[in-house]
Amino acid sequence: MNRPFAAVAGFSVRTPDWVLAAAAFAVAVVVLLVCYWRTVQSLVWAWAHDGTYQYAFLIFPLSLWVASGLRHQLQASEPVPSIWGLAAVTALVFVWYAGRLLDVNLAQHFAFVALFPALVLACWGWQALWVLAFPLGYLVVFAVPWGDALVGPLQDITAHFAVRALELTGTPVLLNGREIITPSAVWMVADACSGVKFFIACTALGCLYAYLMYRRWWKRVVFVALAAVVPVVANGLRVYFTVLIGETWGPEYATGTDHLIFGWQFFGTVLLLLLLVGWFFRDPPVMSEHSLARGNMPATARTMVWPAAVALLIAGPALAVGLAAPVPPETVQLTAPTIAGWNGPQAAADGWRPIFRGAAGQVRVSYQSAASGDVVELFHAIYTGKPRRGHTLITYGNDLYDPARAQILSRTRRQLDLASGWSTTAAELRLAGASGSRLVWYWYCVDRHCTRSPVLAKLLQAWAVLRGQLPRSSVWALSSPVGGDDADRVRTKLHVFAQALPVPGTPEVQAQQSPDLAGSQP
Repeated sequence: MNRPFAAVAGFSVRTPDWVLAAAAFAVAVVVLLVCYWRTVQSLVWAWAHDGTYQYAFLIFPLSLWVASGLRHQLQASEPVPSIWGLAAVTALVFVWYAGRLLDVNLAQHFAFVALFPALVLACWGWQALWVLAFPLGYLVVFAVPWGDALVGPLQDITAHFAVRALELTGTPVLLNGREIITPSAVWMVADACSGVKFFIACTALGCLYAYLMYRRWWKRVVFVALAAVVPVVANGLRVYFTVLIGETWGPEYATGTDHLIFGWQFFGTVLLLLLLVGWFFRDPPVMSEHSLARGNMPATARTMVWPAAVALLIAGPALAVGLAAPVPPETVQLTAPTIAGWNGPQAAADGWRPIFRGAAGQVRVSYQSAASGDVVELFHAIYTGKPRRGHTLITYGNDLYDPARAQILSRTRRQLDLASGWSTTAAELRLAGASGSRLVWYWYCVDRHCTRSPVLAKLLQAWAVLRGQLPRSSVWALSSPVGGDDADRVRTKLHVFAQALPVPGTPEVQAQQSPDLAGSQP
C-alpha cells in the first residue's frame, strides 16, 4: 500500500509524528487547565448560575465529538507546528492578563477558550487548524457568555412585534416602553421574556445542524440565518398568544405555571419544526479526499515550538501572581453636597436603591426643590485604585436598580449641561416597579472623564492602569418618580438639578472626600 493511498483510506501513516504532536498538545491543555483554573471556575459558574448559558455545558463535548470525527483528515497530513500559533498564544495570554488586571471576566473567558485553537495552530499547524475550523470556531463562539447585551434589544423587538400582531387582530393595545397595556391588564416584557435563552441555544444548535446536514455553503448560511430569525419571531408570537389568551379567558390563564408550560411547549414545537424542515433539504454525505501535506519546518524547530507554547501559557498566571496579593480596602467618607435652590440632603426613600458592592464610599440622599417642592434623589459611589475582584465599578451585579424590584421600560440618552461649562451624555432608564414608575439618569466618571458608556469607562480605567496610575472611578445617578404623563416635566427637573450639581474634579466635590484623597478626582 503506497503512502498517498493509505492517507486517503484513513490509516495512520505518520504515527510517530502524531503521537509526539498529540502528546505535546495534551501537555499544553493540562497546563492551560491547571494554570487558568480560576478562570475555568468563573466560566463554569457563569454557565451554572445564569439560565441563559446553561446550554454551554454541551459545547465542549459537542466540539470534541465533531473534532473526533475529523481525526482521519488530520492524519492525512503531518503536524507542522507554526510560529504564528506562538504569536496567537502570546496575544491571548496578554488579553487574559489585561482582563485579570482590570477584573474583566469576559476578556478572561474569551482568552481562555480561544487558547484552544491557538494551541492547535502552535502544536499541529495550519492544515490541522483548517480541518478543525468548525469545532474550534463553534467552541469560541458559543462557550463564552456574551449574550447579555442582546437582552434589551430582544425585549424591544418582542414588545413591538406583539403589539403589532395584537393591532392586526383587533385587540385594543398601547405600548409604553416595554409595557403592553390592554383593557384587562398591563403586561410587562421582562428580561425573562426577551427570548435570549432560546435565541442563543437555537442559533448554537442551528450552526451544528447546518454543519452536519449540508455540504453546500449557501445551504448552511440560509439555515443558520433561519435558526437566528425563527426564535425571535417565535418569541414575539409567544408573547402575542400569551396576551391574547389573557384577553380572551382572563389573565390567570396566561400567567404562573401555565405560562411557563406554554412557553416551553411552544419553543419545543418551533425547534422541532425547524429541524424537520431542514431535514428535507439535507445533502447526501460525501467521502472527502484528503491531500497529502508535508511541512518544510525542520524537526528540531518543530519541537522547539511546543515547549515555547507551554512556557507562554505559564507566563500569564505567573505575572498575575502579584495581582492576587490582598489589597487593604480603602474607605472614602463621602458627604452629600449642598445644592443651590434645593433643600437637603435628606434620607432617601426605599423606592429606588442602586446596587454597587465593594465601593470605597457611597451616598444616597434626596433633595426637595425650594420653588416647586419636587423631589430628586442622588446616588454617588466611588471606587479607588485599579479594578480588582470585589472592588470594581463595572461588573456583574452592580446596577442602577434592583432587578428584583423593578424592570426597565425603556432606555435612551440625554445631553447634560453641568456646572462650570461641563457637559456630558447621561444614560436614561425608565423603570417600572411596585413603587411606581421613575426616571433614572446616570453617568460614570474616571478621573476627569465622564461617559454614559460602561465599556468606555472600562477602557478609561485600563488606560490609566497601563500608564501606571491609580484611577478614581465613580458613578453618579439622579432619579425622580414619574406620575401619569409628566415624564417631560421630570426630565426638565432632573436637568435643572444636574446643572446645580458640583462637577467632578472641582473643589466642591474634592471637599466631600476624606483628607487623604483631597485633590484627587472621584
